[in-house]
Amino acid sequence: MTSHSREFTSTDGKKINAEIVTATEDEVVLKMGAREFRIPIARLSEPDRKHISEWRTTALKNKIPKLKVEIYSGKSDRRDKNDSYDDRTGSFQFKVKITNEEIHYQLSDATAKLVVIGEDCDNSKVYGVMQTNSFKVSAEPGKTFEWQGKPFHFEYDDDPPTHGVKYYGYVLQLKNSSGKVIYENAIPKKFEDSINKILPLKYSAGFDKDIRSRDGFYIYKR
Repeated sequence: MTSHSREFTSTDGKKINAEIVTATEDEVVLKMGAREFRIPIARLSEPDRKHISEWRTTALKNKIPKLKVEIYSGKSDRRDKNDSYDDRTGSFQFKVKITNEEIHYQLSDATAKLVVIGEDCDNSKVYGVMQTNSFKVSAEPGKTFEWQGKPFHFEYDDDPPTHGVKYYGYVLQLKNSSGKVIYENAIPKKFEDSINKILPLKYSAGFDKDIRSRDGFYIYKR
């Protein structure tokens, strides 16, 4: 959030012109020229405390922090050695690492939702939900949050006679505590514009490339 310089008054009457860099419930970082000062909010006047509180509420609601997000599917796909035909077995177990690269901002009570997408082996134009995950995210400045989902095992056959579904991709969205989207990603990229349509879908729900509902999405779990 962009801050403008204003006059701040201490409880002993001293005045300075500065702009807010960041603030917590207990202290504020003020910038004067190239220098930054960390000041307890209790040392400032009541009007200044009110201004800082209002600034902080708006800043936390609208800020899109600098985050490094690493997503690992843990995907495995191989021929089923126990089957005389050409059935395949697959699995995934997602791991998400989120590093807060901000100096002053603390990421608190953010919410992440991850939906794993499969492709129908009978019809490559039909996709569906193989797994849904929701989890809370918090990370102090410079720290990394890690989450790991439950393993998912499945079987399919993409050679005639086909059956089942295979892993295809995912969508991930992260919202701050105010509900503002601060990060999102989709693999493959063709689902980027459809993230908000895919996230509400339930397990085994089928859909086409335009996210219109489709029947016939059958997951064979192991």
